[in-house]
Amino acid sequence: MGHPIRHRRARGRIRTSIVAVATALAVCMAPALTPLPEAQAAPPSPGRFLTNNPVGRYIVVLGARMTPTGNPPHILRQRLDRAARLAHHSPLSRVIVTGGNSWWLPVPESTFMHVELMKRGVNPLRVIDEPTATSTVENARRSVAILRSLHASGAVIVTNGFHMKRALKNFRDESRRTGSRLTFVAGYAG
Repeated sequence: MGHPIRHRRARGRIRTSIVAVATALAVCMAPALTPLPEAQAAPPSPGRFLTNNPVGRYIVVLGARMTPTGNPPHILRQRLDRAARLAHHSPLSRVIVTGGNSWWLPVPESTFMHVELMKRGVNPLRVIDEPTATSTVENARRSVAILRSLHASGAVIVTNGFHMKRALKNFRDESRRTGSRLTFVAGYAG
């Protein structure tokens, strides 16, 4: 047999090594085992979001500056196409079109958007005009005020991908600022 002190030292080193490896594994694996917070959970699709509460959830379409001839630019046509598809998918949900002064035309963007949605088969009685906003922050302020007055629970925000992050932030910030409990979901256009 070997020397008993050497065996105790060897066993002590093995135990220390096992503890070190277990600790390293725990540290490395902790992020993978930690559940994702709710904020990182995948948001519902816009269609499912609307059909879960069609009367209390709205479609908000953000405007874009009209061309000098009064035609909607390509990005606005994409937004209107997406909003019309969502409106047809959820026939009880109402649509808010938000956009103000087009400065060289006699009517605001929201009026043009209202007409364009009618051309796409959306009943004009389902469309609410917000004709004063001239920026994304104002779109959020005025639309959240409308949503609150209608006792809404949330809305799908329809805009283009390059604009969505800022738009959702503005809407969520305004909802928090006013103490509203509104939920906003992205409705990407184009």
